[in-house]
Amino acid sequence: MVEHILGNYLVDVGKITKEQLDLLIEKQDSVRIKLGLLAVTEGMMTVTQAEEVNILQAVRDMRFGDIAVEEGYLTQEQVEKLIKKQGDAYLMFIQNLLDEDMLTMEDWDWLLEDFKRVNNYSNTDMEAIKSNDVERIIPLLLPEAAQVYRPLIETLIRTMIRLVDRNVYLGKAVMGDVFPAEDLAIQRMEGAKGIVDCLAERNGGLLKVCSIFGQENFSRLDLDALDAAGELLNCANGMYVSELSRKGLFLELMPPEYTGRDHISDICRIPIFIGNAGLYFAVGRLK
Repeated sequence: MVEHILGNYLVDVGKITKEQLDLLIEKQDSVRIKLGLLAVTEGMMTVTQAEEVNILQAVRDMRFGDIAVEEGYLTQEQVEKLIKKQGDAYLMFIQNLLDEDMLTMEDWDWLLEDFKRVNNYSNTDMEAIKSNDVERIIPLLLPEAAQVYRPLIETLIRTMIRLVDRNVYLGKAVMGDVFPAEDLAIQRMEGAKGIVDCLAERNGGLLKVCSIFGQENFSRLDLDALDAAGELLNCANGMYVSELSRKGLFLELMPPEYTGRDHISDICRIPIFIGNAGLYFAVGRLK
């Protein structure tokens, strides 16, 4: 995610082109290795164990390494070793910029300070971005009023990274009073503190998500395509509701729908990007 956040800043200020950023992302993708594959090639896990952890990830909102430790396949020390072997996404991005002669190190130092200033980020915030950790980055993109939705947003994004595209990244969220009304999949979670969320089209992103997750090349957002979006939403929301239940908080997950709803307040809308395509995730409280 860090390469997209900083890379798009460089595009916005005219230091690199969108085509150059795409080249950098493609190069970075070619050298980053999944943790499970690394664990198997390093002889720390068997193929069967790695596949089992991958299956568990589909129903439990946890990282590969955390599940592997919980199941007794890896130690925390082994996970940390494997993460180092994966490569530091932030440092890899800088190295690729320098290797491709797009910027000098002096340019980068100045631009990073400007990025920090423009976004009013602290040193701690910058370290969170450099970490490439979803749980540390997402709070920086949410207004204060939307922080209450952070666990749900984190669950959705981790699910999309696992099941749709690992290059999913976010823009800054905004609060509003309008919920998307068309080209969307929507789901209610009813209870004492009921909420409703949706995935909505922006500029081709939802259609792309439907095609990847539904494993079918949809040409338009018809009901068949939106069914795939609804299943993805149901998957993420199901893990979120299950986690709440373990804490003694209960919400009833209703079937996905495909039309907008009224009587929703405290709405947060956050843009999600997959490559050059975008969609929205919106969440609000049921009145």
